[in-house]
Amino acid sequence: MVTPIPILLYHSVSDHGIGHFAPFTVSRAQFAAHLDHLAARGFNTVTIEQILDSISTGKLAQERSAVITVDDGFADFHSNAWPEIQDRGMKATLYMTAGALGGRSDWLAPLGAGHIPMLKRRQLLQLATEGCEIGAHSMSHPQLDCLPPQQAEYEIRQSKDVLEHVLGQPVNSFAYPHGYHDRRVRQMVVEAGYSSACAVRNALSHSDDDRFALARVTIKSDFGIDQIDRVLSGQGIPLARKRERTRTRVWRQMRRWKFRQQLRRSGS
Repeated sequence: MVTPIPILLYHSVSDHGIGHFAPFTVSRAQFAAHLDHLAARGFNTVTIEQILDSISTGKLAQERSAVITVDDGFADFHSNAWPEIQDRGMKATLYMTAGALGGRSDWLAPLGAGHIPMLKRRQLLQLATEGCEIGAHSMSHPQLDCLPPQQAEYEIRQSKDVLEHVLGQPVNSFAYPHGYHDRRVRQMVVEAGYSSACAVRNALSHSDDDRFALARVTIKSDFGIDQIDRVLSGQGIPLARKRERTRTRVWRQMRRWKFRQQLRRSGS
């Protein structure tokens, strides 16, 4: 029997959404309310590594587990999200854009949000020390499935190396920037030595899900308790499919075409 696993995907926890990235920002009070509802519904929050261990050992069906993941590595995770998680004795997995450590969110410049502060080295170390699982989110947050193989492989491998050097511990999980990946990129992640990877897919993960393309549900600024409750209940949210949707393949071809056009215009 397949057991559903709600894996929630957050980006920024801040009272001030910026530019066109604002829909991916939830307020601190909103985030706290989401966590309280998870607890009220009896969900135990675990890390990505812990949920995969539960699947491997057959303990998943005995638990009511959910996973909180946060992508990118904005400084507001340290100041706004992690304190709320800690206050409730919960767990989370943070995916850090390694090349932006101590810098700004340059890849969001087209959305008018290229100046968001990123986590500093000492903050990332503190998070790891306090029990936050740290995963890699590439070096510069590109569309990996559009890059030439050598560049994609660099983004995947170097982010692991950088974070392991900073943290002094293994970094075992990866999250595809934007959720974009294909079979080639997935295989690169496997060969780089990761033990899991998160996609997006806006579907419920489950006990038979691909551990190198785990489905997550993107939580946005308009998500109130009712929306969170529907995710936790699996209402209107499909279970992740094993096969890629046709529209996903079509969208990838469109993105690749746009990427090639941009390269031609830039003379690269």
